[in-house]
Amino acid sequence: MFLLTIQLWRRLAASVIITVLFFYSWLSGNTGSDVADNLAGRNESKVIVASVQQVSSEANTLQPIPAKIWQIYFKHPRPERVWNMMREWEDKNPAYDHMILDDEDGRDFVKQHYGHDPYVMNTYLEMTGTILRSDFLRYLVVAAEGGLYTDSDTEATQPIDSWLSDYADQKIRAVIGLEFDILQRDELPYGIFLPVQFCQWSFASSAHHPLLEQMVQAVTREIHDLAIAEGVSLSQLRPRNNEDVLFTSGPVKWSQEIFAYLSSTTGTEITYHNFTGMSEPRLFGDTMILPIKSFATGMRGSGGGVETTNKTLLRHHFTGTWKSTDGKMPEQVKFNAEHQRPSDEQEKKEQEKPKQEQEKRVQ
Repeated sequence: MFLLTIQLWRRLAASVIITVLFFYSWLSGNTGSDVADNLAGRNESKVIVASVQQVSSEANTLQPIPAKIWQIYFKHPRPERVWNMMREWEDKNPAYDHMILDDEDGRDFVKQHYGHDPYVMNTYLEMTGTILRSDFLRYLVVAAEGGLYTDSDTEATQPIDSWLSDYADQKIRAVIGLEFDILQRDELPYGIFLPVQFCQWSFASSAHHPLLEQMVQAVTREIHDLAIAEGVSLSQLRPRNNEDVLFTSGPVKWSQEIFAYLSSTTGTEITYHNFTGMSEPRLFGDTMILPIKSFATGMRGSGGGVETTNKTLLRHHFTGTWKSTDGKMPEQVKFNAEHQRPSDEQEKKEQEKPKQEQEKRVQ
């Protein structure tokens, strides 16, 4: 009952946020993309000033993002398709160290790097469920050693060193891409809870970046809160639905922490208005935010488009390899199925359909 109450409050909170935002838009006499464009433009100069004048002091002490690629794959054997995508990351980035962590590797890593923080270390080591642990480990790894984390079912479309080559003179210590932008929609599709959401299937940062360390602590707390709500031990903890994952360790929690960190770092209130409709990278303090086409091209309903372009840095294929018998549930199967990447031909046909029909497909 307590868990159900938490889920209802989460749904209610998300609904209230969206309602307030659109009510504000109505009162302002604007609708749809006009509102998003106007508000994004209104904040643009403020953001640029913040990024130049109020850069966090940590940015001056952090080392550059190291040439490391991290991937996680707990199960054995690894399917050939997954291996091919993983090898492509090596082929396109020969100067990068490429680490693939399985279950045992993950536990060894956490013991080695988090012995100084028993609360975090023991939380991870006591967990046995796959889904939350996979999310948790990506933050733990990048926070401790830095580098790029990318899911095992992502396809490298451009070498990493080319991603931000035009910004080589900037002190970039974290790189994050948009997962969803409400600009092209009137409502949130299934599995999305914020007007702008950041993806966590790929991200990069320096070692000990405060955003990642903040996320590690936040996820640790959320995991304990979820276990208490379910009345189970950490070893017995399993997410019961998508919201448990999204709000505990997934993109909703990740996005919330990003908004909080950027607001704190820049001394400016950062909201979705700062990102909706953006088509070029934007630097906030030491953190580069990439437009939706960078990481979310091909994701249905994201606003990232269909075809790979020169702005597509990687593609996520949503193969659902993180699922296992100890964490699979009907809601997750539905979530994965709805986000499977269709063929380009199917997606083109989808975009040609009336808007109402498209929304029925993604709901």
